[in-house]
Amino acid sequence: MEVYEFNKNFLTRLLETTNVLNGGGANIPASAIRSEWINFVEVAVEPTGWQALWKASRPVCEQLGVKYPLVVLGTVDQVLFDELKAVFLIEAILDDDVQLPEEHLTVQLEELWPLREQNNPALNVNITAECIDKLRFFYQHLWMPWDSDTEDEHSWIEKHLESRIRFCHDLKNKAMSRQLSSHAMALLAEARYIQRKREYIEQELSEEDEQEEEDEDNETSILKDNRSGELLQLNLRLNTIKNEINVLENPVWRSVFEKVRFGSAKTKDSSLMAYIVTKAVPMDEQLTYLQSAKEMMDPKIAVKMCDSLQHALDHCSPDSAIYLPPGTRQDIKFLEYLNSGGSFRGVSSASFVGDFVQASSVNPTIVSKNDDSVLLTIDGDFTLENIQLDCSNVRTGVVIKKGNIIFRNCCFKGDSSSSTKQGIVIFGNCNITFDRCLIKEFSSGVYSNHDCTINLINTTISHCMTGLETLDQCQIAFRSASITHCTQYGVLMEDFNEDVQQDQNEVGNRSRCGSQVYADFNTIEREEFTFEGSCEFRDNVKGNFVIRKGFSERFNSSCFVDEDESQLLDAEDGLEESTCNATNTEQVNCSASDTGVSGSLSQSEDDLSTGYCDNSTQFEDDELGEVQIETSSGRKRLFSKELRCMMYGFGDDQNPYTESVDLLEDLVVEFITEMTHRAMEIGRTGRVQVEDIVFLVRKNSRKYARVKDLLTMNEELKRARKAFDEIKYAGAEAKLK
Repeated sequence: MEVYEFNKNFLTRLLETTNVLNGGGANIPASAIRSEWINFVEVAVEPTGWQALWKASRPVCEQLGVKYPLVVLGTVDQVLFDELKAVFLIEAILDDDVQLPEEHLTVQLEELWPLREQNNPALNVNITAECIDKLRFFYQHLWMPWDSDTEDEHSWIEKHLESRIRFCHDLKNKAMSRQLSSHAMALLAEARYIQRKREYIEQELSEEDEQEEEDEDNETSILKDNRSGELLQLNLRLNTIKNEINVLENPVWRSVFEKVRFGSAKTKDSSLMAYIVTKAVPMDEQLTYLQSAKEMMDPKIAVKMCDSLQHALDHCSPDSAIYLPPGTRQDIKFLEYLNSGGSFRGVSSASFVGDFVQASSVNPTIVSKNDDSVLLTIDGDFTLENIQLDCSNVRTGVVIKKGNIIFRNCCFKGDSSSSTKQGIVIFGNCNITFDRCLIKEFSSGVYSNHDCTINLINTTISHCMTGLETLDQCQIAFRSASITHCTQYGVLMEDFNEDVQQDQNEVGNRSRCGSQVYADFNTIEREEFTFEGSCEFRDNVKGNFVIRKGFSERFNSSCFVDEDESQLLDAEDGLEESTCNATNTEQVNCSASDTGVSGSLSQSEDDLSTGYCDNSTQFEDDELGEVQIETSSGRKRLFSKELRCMMYGFGDDQNPYTESVDLLEDLVVEFITEMTHRAMEIGRTGRVQVEDIVFLVRKNSRKYARVKDLLTMNEELKRARKAFDEIKYAGAEAKLK
C-alpha cells in the first residue's frame, strides 16, 4: 500500500492556499475561512467509496483508550462536507493488539491519507488526495487554535497567510537557531494537541448538558466535573502559547525574544565548569551536602553555585556537570538539546530498584514546568545519575537522537491512566546504557529504532502497556534485567526481514495473529538479543517476548521541500512523536505528528512531532508537487474523472471503457493546447486571459454561447456565495450581541 504524498515548495503552498481562500476577491474574515474550505472540498473530494489510511491523533487515542500511534486501513463511507469529516469504515488495524469499539467512526478529513491503488479503478482519487493535502497543510501549519476566537475586523489572508507560511518555512529550513526553532515547534505541537483535546472535552460537556438540561442540578454537576477545570487549564495554557507564537511570527522580534527567553548564546568553554544547585537549609546541612558533591567531582574543576536547575541551565555550557541536592523537585521549562559530555547528577545514592518509595523521597526529581511535548531531548554524549524523571506532564519522557547516553540509578515515571505516554524514544546510531534504572507506567517504556545498542543492567521495566518495543537490527543486552506486569507485551520486536521464516512447531513458542510469542526467553535464537545473569520476564498479559512479522510505514509530515531537494527533511524537523509498526503484509509509507510529524507518524500530529523513522522518504518529482495518473507514454492523465462523468451524462455507461476515456482526453488536451497557443499569439506575451479565449470563439455561436453562460454562472455563484457568507457572518454577530 502506498499513500499519496506531495513535494511542494514555499511559493506553491502560498499560491494554493490563496486560490482556495480567494472568496471571489473579497476580504475573508476568520469566521468565513471554514466556509471557503467546505466549498472547495465539496467540489474536489470524492463523496464515498475510496480507501485510505487513518492516522489517529493522540487525543483520539486517549479518548478511545488505545495505544498511540494508531494507523487504520479502511474505506470512506461518506464525507461530511459541512463538518470536514468522514464516516470511516474500518477494514484492518495495523496493530493486531488494538480493538476499536465500532466499525464505523467519524474522523477528521485531514487525518486521512488516500491510497494510490483503489478497489474501484474508476475513482480518480489523485484529486481527492491533492485537496486533502491542502486542507491538512492549512489546519496543521497555518490555522492556529486561537484564530476562531479572534475578531473579524481584518482580512485573515492579508493579516496572517503569508507571515504564517514564511514562519513555517523558516522552521522547516532551519532559518532560526536550533534552540529557538525547537522551542517554536514544541509550542505548535502542544497548541494542536490542546486544540484537539479541548474540542473533545467541549463536545462531551455539551452532550451531557443536552441530556441533563431538565435536571435542576445540571450546572452544579458540570461545575463539579473535573473536566471543566481541565478545560480552563487548557485555555490558559493556549493563551500563553498564543502570545509567544505571535512574537515568533515576526522575524524582527525573534532575536529579541531569543535573548530574553534563552539568554546569550552559550558556547563550549575552554575549561570545564561544574554547577552545584543549592537549597535553603541550615549551615551544617548545607556543608554536608557540599562535601558530598565534592566527593563526586574532580577537585580541580571550577564550580559555580545556583539556586535551581533552571538557573544552571540558563548559564551553563553543553559540557557542564550539574549537581542536584537530594529531596528536591526541579521544575524546568523548555530544555534545549543535551550533549557534549554534560551530566545531571543527584547528590544521593538511594536505589530506585531496591526501594522505590525511599529513593523517590531522597533523590532529586526533574519535572516539566509546562505541559510540554518532551521533558528532555538528548543528541550527544550525556549522563544522568541518581535522578527521578517525572513524565506525567509530558507526552514523551526522553527523546534520544544520537550519542552515548548513560542512565545510572534513574527512575522514569509516567501516568498509569494514559494509553499514549511514551518513556524513552531512541533513534538510530545510539548507544544507551540503563544501569540500575526503573521505568514504569508508560504506554511504551522504551521504544527503539533500527541500529541502536541498548544495555539493560539490573534494570526493571514494569506496569507499562509494552515494556520494550524495538525494530529488528537493534542490539539489546539484558544483564540481570526484568520486565514484568505489562498489560500487553514485555518485549515486542517488529521483524522486517522477509527471508526469516517462522517455525510454528518450535518448542515453547505459540503463534498468534502473525506473531511469535515466546514463553521462555532462553528459547529465543535471535542475534539482536543477548542474556546474562538472572533475567526475569513474567506476568506480561499477552506474552513476555513477542516477535511480530510486520512492515513499517511512514507518513510525510513535511510541509515544504526546497526547490532543489527531492528528499523529505530530516525527522529532526518533526514535531510530534510517531511510530508506525504495521502488521499488514504490504509496505506502507508513513511520516510524522506529528511529528512527529508531519509527523512523523507527526510526528508528530500532531504533535515534538519527532518522527521515529530514520530514513528519508523519496517523493515523485513533479513541478507543482501534484500526483496524477500516468499513461504508458509518460503523460499524466488530468481529466479522467471529469470525462467519465460527462460521458455518463451524455448516455455512456456509468463506468465507460478506459480506452474511450483516454481517447477523449487526448482530443481535449489537443484542443486546449491549440487554443492556448493561439491565445498567446493574439494577447499579451506569455499570458492567456479570458478575453483572448472569447475572441477566438466569437464566430462559433455554440462555443461563444457556452463560454458566455459559464462566465455568467461563475459570477452569479461568486455573488451568491459572498452574500451567503455575509448573512452567516451577520447572524453570528447578532448572536454574539
